[in-house]
Amino acid sequence: MSPALPQRLPQRLRRATLLASLVLATLPAAATPGVDEPPVPGTPPVLALPDIHEDRLPNGLRLVVVPRHSVPLVSVVLHLAPGSSAEPAGRAGLSSLTAQLRLKGARVGGQALGASALAKRAEALGGALEAGAGRGGLSTSMTVVTPHLPEALTLVAAVVREPLLAADELERLKAQTLDGLKIPLADPMQLANLAATQGAWGASVFGSQATPASVGRITLDDIRELQRRLAQPQQATLVMVGDITPEQARRLAQQTLGDWRGTDTAPPQARREPPAPQTPRTVLVNLPGAGQSGVVVTAPGVAVDSPERRAAQLATAVLGGGYSARLGAELRIKRGLTYGATAMHDSQASGGILKAAAQTKPTTAAELAQVTMDEMQRLGREAPAADELAARKASLIGGFSRQFDTTGGIAGIVLGEIERGRPLAQLRQVVPEIEAVSAEQVRDYAARHWRTDQLRTVIVGDVAASGPTLKALDPQALSIEASALDLESPTLKR
Repeated sequence: MSPALPQRLPQRLRRATLLASLVLATLPAAATPGVDEPPVPGTPPVLALPDIHEDRLPNGLRLVVVPRHSVPLVSVVLHLAPGSSAEPAGRAGLSSLTAQLRLKGARVGGQALGASALAKRAEALGGALEAGAGRGGLSTSMTVVTPHLPEALTLVAAVVREPLLAADELERLKAQTLDGLKIPLADPMQLANLAATQGAWGASVFGSQATPASVGRITLDDIRELQRRLAQPQQATLVMVGDITPEQARRLAQQTLGDWRGTDTAPPQARREPPAPQTPRTVLVNLPGAGQSGVVVTAPGVAVDSPERRAAQLATAVLGGGYSARLGAELRIKRGLTYGATAMHDSQASGGILKAAAQTKPTTAAELAQVTMDEMQRLGREAPAADELAARKASLIGGFSRQFDTTGGIAGIVLGEIERGRPLAQLRQVVPEIEAVSAEQVRDYAARHWRTDQLRTVIVGDVAASGPTLKALDPQALSIEASALDLESPTLKR
């Protein structure tokens, strides 16, 4: 709306003034950064990593302390190694069930507390007990305000050292776990990821994943045996991040866990088989009635300590590390085949695999798979442009840096390095190593590891609804019904 004009002006002058105001309104005005337009980019802040202090108690427990005094919070994590990489054959999911069952009751100060009482005790401290399990170990953690740290550590230590491991709680937990497994087995994208992981790793322990069959075999005796062999100070790492000094942390750790003694029981031994795929080049899993198809293309990767690990990380990011990465640009923006495509590199001590994944309608599953493989091949011929590589580096460095924003994030980074067996001091090299990767190194990595003969594809969906295109993609493809798929077998067949 134009501004009101003084009525005492002559009518002709009022008209002229009104016209001038309208003309001026159409002219570009000087914009204010941050108000009328995006802010002017500033100098990127330099990531200042906190100091990491390592110590060891007389009983063998490893202590890692990361002081961060900006807020009065401390995250405490008690970690036991190894994790699922040491699970017996046919018992996938044992580590996760053990970690979760320990939260369902523990003996604290000589008093047996059930699941509800234990949760209430944690909530009274303003936090919550949490548990997790991965290939490298089992963890129990809490984040609390600094004055409540001693009580929080007491609860965490009790859960790890003296869990009740009640039979009725295990049955409930198994029922919940089995119910949760129904979802990925009925979802084409999740099922494709499970099948592709098993197929790419083959008989390696790193392809092993919890299934209804493996969870059903796990008994309370299995969990008690794992707890007995694993819960020893020599297998443990205590991480404290936040408003605490190394000296305070050591005193508290000694007071709470100094009396923990090991036994003569041999701890579990982690397995480290390299990838050994035994599936054909293409696997088609028929999931009748599925409205979408999940497509996963896998390729060889590299181990966590490989000199090529940063080139692998950048190549993966250029391929599928965001909306504007190559898969996103080609599959979503240009062709409209999917809402999103991703790529991830799973790196372990014995090797690694790449997984490029996307979901589409059944009639375009073959096209999506072929374009994905073509883009992987193209990266081996065409190095990323300077701005393309810079964007992916910024994304990786930004993601790494943001983990240092919270005490829990820092603890997660520390535990990740511990599980990989890498010196914590090498965290300071992450950003320089990423920045040092050249476009030519990315191209050469893709050319070596993503050759046509190294690629494997898993497509899960309604095969009939896909028409003849799937068979045309690979006439030698293995076709299997989803109901007959065996996710415990390296061949995916029963």
